Amino acid sequence: MRSFLLVTVAVSLAVIAAFPSVVSAQTCNPYTQGAWTVKAPIPTPLVRAWGQFYPANGNFYLMGGRQTDLAGSDYLNPREYNPTTNVWTVKAATFANPSVNNMVGGILTVGGTDLIVVVGGSAAGTTTAVADVRYYKPVTDTLTVIATYPWPGDVSGTVLPGGGAVFNNSLYVLGGFNINVAMTSQIWQYNPAAAAGTRWTLKAGTLPAPRGYIPTARSGNFIYTGGASDFVGGAVIDTNQSVRYDPTADVVTAIAPIPRATGETRAVLQPFDNSIWVLGGGRVAPNPSAEVDVYNPASNTWSLAPAMPTARHNFPADIVPNAPPIVGARVWVSGGYSTAGTPITTNEQFTCTFPVDLMQFGVE
Repeated sequence: MRSFLLVTVAVSLAVIAAFPSVVSAQTCNPYTQGAWTVKAPIPTPLVRAWGQFYPANGNFYLMGGRQTDLAGSDYLNPREYNPTTNVWTVKAATFANPSVNNMVGGILTVGGTDLIVVVGGSAAGTTTAVADVRYYKPVTDTLTVIATYPWPGDVSGTVLPGGGAVFNNSLYVLGGFNINVAMTSQIWQYNPAAAAGTRWTLKAGTLPAPRGYIPTARSGNFIYTGGASDFVGGAVIDTNQSVRYDPTADVVTAIAPIPRATGETRAVLQPFDNSIWVLGGGRVAPNPSAEVDVYNPASNTWSLAPAMPTARHNFPADIVPNAPPIVGARVWVSGGYSTAGTPITTNEQFTCTFPVDLMQFGVE
């Protein structure tokens, strides 16, 4: 049986190589051909980390976060998940301080190298925040604080960034949370290639209402949000505020609101149809949710994708961009707070797959 499988795989690869245009023309529809599966759990519970797929090696990274809500439980080393081996590794690189929760970030090309860039953060058990901009280079496992260009949005030392998305090699930070005070509505642009002293720019466009913990993703030439958190009566609550930000024109436009209130989660670009997927999240009952809401920018409408197996909020997540159609779009969600409010280790993956029909090539 093993020999038969090896031969089949070899034939499949040979067919793909021989007929790449035919195979690439096939499309894997994630709505009908995709499913969630449970993968190797994180070795220890984790919440409030930033999740980032790194295209250079195909691995998924958890940046920062913490094990519990108690002071001193912060994770100072990145966690690396290898989807090929289904193995987690704690990296040697170390953050310079424990304010590594509630960061936002993305992949930016700096000096010709793709880096994971994260901004801001707080430490467990504190009400302060840092404005640090940190570069992580997975290839060399090195972390660097760009001390000369801190995020100006943390003017009081108590503001967390709200949402983050990359457009044209700039990281845009939308909104924020002035801890236990109020949300903010500013939009900031970080351009790593800008001249000294000008890497951060405060944009004229602002959110229609102050928001934090914003599910944010780019599709095409626009940045979209679906849901976000407000701060009312001393509590963080979920909302359905949804907007489109045009970085070129610097204009914010309201879009159809997400059908449910949510926040404290991630939104990702689905390369199959350039839609935005908002993954679960939220803290106010009936949240946290496992629902995956899909925004179609072309029709300004919302629909549903397959729900996650586990409801959660404040979890790291990301998607493989521009995944080959024969593999489809792969999404990771790891850790977070459960419906009971406890940090979890559950690691789940959404994969869109379909078998190569060898018969169409005359192989039986």
